[in-house]
Amino acid sequence: MQRSRTRNVAGAALVLALLAAALPGPATSQVRLSITKGFGEKVIVAIPLFRGGRGTLVNAEDVRTVLRFDLETSGYFSAVENLQFVDEVEADDRLTGRIDFVEWNALGAEVVVKGEITGDLENFSIEASVHDLAQGQGIMARRYSGKPRQWRAAVHSLADDIVRQLTGEPGIATSKIAFVSDVTGVKQLYVMDYDGENQTRVVKDDLMSMYPDWFSDKDRLVYTRFRGSRQEVYVVRTTTGEQARLTSFPGLNAFVAVSPRGNEYLMTLSRDGNPEIYRLASDGSDPRRLTFNKSTESSPRWSPDGRRVAFVSDRAGSPQIYIMSASGGTAERVTYQGSYNTSPDWSPKGDLIAYTARVEGVFQIHTVDVNTKEVVRLTTGGGHKEDPSWAPDGRHLVYSVRSGGKSDLTMLDIYELEPLQLTSGGGDYLSPAWTP
Repeated sequence: MQRSRTRNVAGAALVLALLAAALPGPATSQVRLSITKGFGEKVIVAIPLFRGGRGTLVNAEDVRTVLRFDLETSGYFSAVENLQFVDEVEADDRLTGRIDFVEWNALGAEVVVKGEITGDLENFSIEASVHDLAQGQGIMARRYSGKPRQWRAAVHSLADDIVRQLTGEPGIATSKIAFVSDVTGVKQLYVMDYDGENQTRVVKDDLMSMYPDWFSDKDRLVYTRFRGSRQEVYVVRTTTGEQARLTSFPGLNAFVAVSPRGNEYLMTLSRDGNPEIYRLASDGSDPRRLTFNKSTESSPRWSPDGRRVAFVSDRAGSPQIYIMSASGGTAERVTYQGSYNTSPDWSPKGDLIAYTARVEGVFQIHTVDVNTKEVVRLTTGGGHKEDPSWAPDGRHLVYSVRSGGKSDLTMLDIYELEPLQLTSGGGDYLSPAWTP
C-alpha cells in the first residue's frame, strides 16, 4: 500500500517549541527545544524509575510502564529499551545531585523524564520533569495529586502534557471510549480508558442500548435504548448514570450524533416513512428533515465545524458515503470504490472521513480525503472490521473486529498501521465512540 498523505507534525521537519512550566516555587525562564525530525522519526525518551512510592499505594514500576505505553502509543516517542542502563544513570544522578547530560546522551536519548512519588495510603503526589539532553536544561515540570485509585489518570495526564509540549498536538492518554458489550447477556453501554482499562457499565437497566455518541463535555452520552420493539433516544451522564429521555418518535430512532457545540442532534428517523436524516434542537424537539429520497439514509455525522454532514445513502443502488450542508440540500458523493461503504466518522481536523468498506466479502477500514477523494485502505486480513471512530488527535482510530465468532475493539495508528487489541474476555464489544 502506498501513502502519499502527510501531516504537519510528521513532515520533513518537526520543530518542537516548549515553554517551561514550573512547579510551585521560583519562576523559571522560557526554554525552547528544537529537534529536527524526518517523516516518521520519533523523539527518543529515557524514563528512569521514579523515586519514592514507599508508604503509598502507587507503584513506581507501574507508573513507568503506563507512562512508557502512553508516550509510545502516541506515535511521537520511542523509549530507550535498556532499562538497566537507564536506572544506573539515574542512580548516579541521585548520588551526585545533578543530571549527567553526557551519560544520558550516550544512551541515545534526546529527552529524559524524571519523577518522584510521595504520599501515604490516603493520597499521593507525582512530581515529574522533562529535560532536553542536547541543550542540557529542563523544559517542563508538573505535579499531579489525588487518591491512590487515581494514579493511572495522573500518569495519563503527564503523558498528554508531554505530548502537547513537545509536539503541539493533543494526546489521547486521558481520553475515553464508549462502547456496547453484551457480557451481561444484553447489549449495554460502557465506558473505558483509551487503553482498555477501567471498564465501567454506564446504564444499569436491563434494556438493550446501542449507538453511543459523546457530548463535547466528555461526560454525557446520547444513545438509543430498545424497549421491546420501541426505540427511544436517551442522554446519560457517565459519572452518575443519570438519564433523561430525548426522543421517542414512531418507527426508527437511531444513529444519533451530537453537534460539536452540543446544542443540536442529527439522527435517522422513519417517522415520515422510509429512514431519512433529521436535525433536532437541543431538547430533541423540532425535527427538521434534511434528506428527501425514496432510498435509505442513515449514520449521519457532523463535520468538526458543524457546517456539513456525512451520511450513508443507497440512492445510487448500494450504500455509499455522501456529504451535504448541515442545512440539507444537494448531497455530494465521496466514495466510488466498492459497492458497500458505510459507518462514516469525520476526523477532528475535518480532512478525512473514516468508514467501513466491504472488500472481497470482508469489511475493512478505509479513509477518504474529503477534498481530493483519495482513498486509503488501513486494514487487511480476515475478520470484519467495522464502525471506526476517531481519537481526538486525528491519527488514531478505534473499531470493532469480528473474528472467531467474537467481536473486540482494536486501536490503530493510521500512519504506523499496527493494530492493538483493547478488549478481551467473554462477550462482544461493539459500536465504539471516542471522546472528542
